[in-house]
Amino acid sequence: MNGSLDRDALIEPFDDLAARLRHRSVRAHVYVMDGAAMSLAFARERSTHDIDARIDSAHAAVTEAVREIARERQLPESWLNEQATSFLPRRPDTAAPTLYDSPNLVVTGASPRYLLAMKLRSARGHDEQDVATLVRHLGIKTAAEAIDVHDHLFPDMPVTVRGHDLLSRIFRLDTAQAPLPDRDA
Repeated sequence: MNGSLDRDALIEPFDDLAARLRHRSVRAHVYVMDGAAMSLAFARERSTHDIDARIDSAHAAVTEAVREIARERQLPESWLNEQATSFLPRRPDTAAPTLYDSPNLVVTGASPRYLLAMKLRSARGHDEQDVATLVRHLGIKTAAEAIDVHDHLFPDMPVTVRGHDLLSRIFRLDTAQAPLPDRDA
């Protein structure tokens, strides 16, 4: 999208999408991950440039409405995209929280465990703060516990060297400065 989107700015296109689906008499379900899920569920100050999603129902209606919104708002057609779906764990995310709910659009987001596993899988430089937020949220105290979460969801793919390095930085920094806060702190 044009610039960074925080939590509040992410809701507006969902409102528009829901209205368009209402006009089509369609109810859709979209599952979001990565930055959008982090911003909507865990880190309200977190922003993203697009919405990585999996369209679980009413695919044609959603993709058509997404293109319309892109044209009318002068957004890239990929403002809501399915490019990251190949990085999802194969197991269903039964703990996915509902992040947006209207009569015509339900948006769920990757659960904290799924986000952590995916972020350890990709281990990009900008994932470090998200991983730190997620381990605190989940009450994870060691890198080994975080790796266990990853390995449960990606049993055939070990954590990469970059993932290990990321965890090493997080837990070294946290233990050097202070213990990880309790989950609800």
